[in-house]
Amino acid sequence: MKSTNELGLVTERVQVSTQVDLSELVCSTICENILWKPVSCQQCETHFCSTCIRQWLIKRPNQCPIRCDTFIERPCSKFIARQLAKLQIACIHQPNGCKEIIPYEALEKHEMMCGYQLVKCTACEMEILQRNLSEHQSQCSLIPQTTADCKILYQRDDTFERRSDINSIREELRQECRYEIQQLKQEVRQAQNDQITLLTSLGIVTDNNNHGTKNCENFDGIPISNRTTNGLARLRVRCSYAPNGCRVISYYPDLERHEETCEYEMIPCVLCELPLSKRPPIIEHTQRACFEHMHDKNPAGIQKQFMILFNAMEETKAENHRLESTIRNMQTDLQKLNLILEKDNTTTKK
Repeated sequence: MKSTNELGLVTERVQVSTQVDLSELVCSTICENILWKPVSCQQCETHFCSTCIRQWLIKRPNQCPIRCDTFIERPCSKFIARQLAKLQIACIHQPNGCKEIIPYEALEKHEMMCGYQLVKCTACEMEILQRNLSEHQSQCSLIPQTTADCKILYQRDDTFERRSDINSIREELRQECRYEIQQLKQEVRQAQNDQITLLTSLGIVTDNNNHGTKNCENFDGIPISNRTTNGLARLRVRCSYAPNGCRVISYYPDLERHEETCEYEMIPCVLCELPLSKRPPIIEHTQRACFEHMHDKNPAGIQKQFMILFNAMEETKAENHRLESTIRNMQTDLQKLNLILEKDNTTTKK
């Protein structure tokens, strides 16, 4: 059987043709099969398969198969279209097992998706049914496979051999990596030792092992050498308050000045001794929070803290009374001075 995408439909494929005269639906003088995607000649109104007439016109341009003057294509007549729509056609893949009977208008869509059409495996080029392609590809020995871990291609037939090779290569790489890691560790240790030796020779770092042989009680302070000073000046040191969040890395001479004003320095609260940063706190350390911390830290000693606060409040009240008394005395003295000044002014006017 010819494909419906090439030439017309053979009459044997027509299963139901009730009240349809098939002789009126034949491609005249060319394939003489049932019309497929028909077009007609504008002059003689004869219908042809679209594929058939195109092949005809390639060899005989502008010549109608019925010997008209000039072939001018026009769409199929409505009568022929209605007659074709009544046909029920067997699938072209019926010899492969398809038992579907499809209306004329739905035939092409079905045959393009039919699971009984023959396709070739891309690896072994074996012709198999479309519906069985996935199963075949999962078992085909010529289709390359990929390992999930290392993405290496191999064929299914040599799976065991290739995987054993992969495992051996992986073990070799693992051993080489271990050896390289050990070498790097040794190099790092050697570099650290060299740095310590250099700093010791510059006097920046003291050798604690030999320090005990010297008499520290007789130590005499002498100016350090310029070499040591220059070495220290080149050092960049992280702030000692880095654990609190400071990210400043300053040169050695500027380190002390920075740390004196570093806002990440922790200062204990006078009452509860909770370390507080110089920076504006995220949560204000209120009196309530202070007492809660004291209670959690030492419930038995919180009474002592209350006494400290009470005494401080009493002292503050006494100081306030003293200041108020002083202010009242000063106000009285001012009033007396004002009276004296008024009397003097009156006497002067007289």
